[in-house]
Amino acid sequence: MKPEVPVLANNHTTHEKRVWDHHVKDILKTERILDSNLCNLFVVLMSLCDSETRNQVESMAEYKALEEDLDSIGLLKIIRKLVYTCGRNDLKPRNNRPML
Repeated sequence: MKPEVPVLANNHTTHEKRVWDHHVKDILKTERILDSNLCNLFVVLMSLCDSETRNQVESMAEYKALEEDLDSIGLLKIIRKLVYTCGRNDLKPRNNRPML
């Protein structure tokens, strides 16, 4: 969830404008750090997978798009699906225990 950008009133003072600029810079910095951390998480998650799991993840149809975007949340969803269903599509992950 991204923080809300503060609203600057139409009849603002110079001080209010500087405070607003400061808040916006902080928000942009926080977003850049978050995006960077999420991209790094993708690489860490893939490095922690064993070769069999990595091959299964890479063979999934949606993996290519996830890799291009470095979408770590999507990668976690794929890994969860593999762990809970053992690669079978006929099982519902919500009702199963991990198959390790």
